[in-house]
Amino acid sequence: MPSWNDKETSSDEDCEVVSMDMGLMEEPETIVKPLFYGQLELAKPKCILHQMRHVKRVAFEGTVTGRRFYGCPVQANGVNCGVVELVDGPWPPVLQRCLSKLWEMFHEQNYGRVLDKDKFEKELAKVKSEHGRELAKLKMKNDNLCIEYTKLVDDVSKMFDWQDGRVDKNVQQKQMEEELEKKKKELEEKAMLEVQMEKLKLAKEQMCILQSQADIIKNTRKAMNDVQVDRDVVMKEKAKLELAVAELLKDGYGSKEKLEQIKAILES
Repeated sequence: MPSWNDKETSSDEDCEVVSMDMGLMEEPETIVKPLFYGQLELAKPKCILHQMRHVKRVAFEGTVTGRRFYGCPVQANGVNCGVVELVDGPWPPVLQRCLSKLWEMFHEQNYGRVLDKDKFEKELAKVKSEHGRELAKLKMKNDNLCIEYTKLVDDVSKMFDWQDGRVDKNVQQKQMEEELEKKKKELEEKAMLEVQMEKLKLAKEQMCILQSQADIIKNTRKAMNDVQVDRDVVMKEKAKLELAVAELLKDGYGSKEKLEQIKAILES
């Protein structure tokens, strides 16, 4: 930091200027010090580009932090000439390393704050999105509640109308009786229709059974007739064969024993 007493005022004669060609050096960040502030009263030196009396400043950046210098008065608009002349010499190397480390820590912390800010903005956007969804759900619930409230108001109004006698009870009872009678007729018609359907179903099944029995009887009779016809044919053939065997025996042809056996088989 500046090596002067804070209780004393800083005049142009008390500041020993370091002879350095720093006219074109970029001006660092500065800090306001009441004891070293304002425009220099001497006519010389002046800034290179504007030829204006320079101002007193104290550096607040990097290893030059705390060093006093004379700088260009043009700040807001226009081109700044930079450092015109340095008042204080360079700090010792140990102090410069300390300042460098402090500024490095400051920038790291500042970078951490930037990261925290980005993270906070992302979390904030996420919370806003969730808030929007929750707000939409609440709006939907509110609409449903409004509908339910309207229905409830209508029901209460009808109840009050009924209590005030605006609705005729006899008419309601008659309507209920008519509805019951109508439902009764519908049920009776439905029951009769089901009974008729069951009867038709049973009649159809009986017809099928009778038809099956008739077919069985017809087929049985046909089979019996076929058997009888075959039996008559066999009997005729048997009679013919017996007659032929008798004639053979009478005429004496063939083996008499074999013919006797054939005759015995035919008679059995």
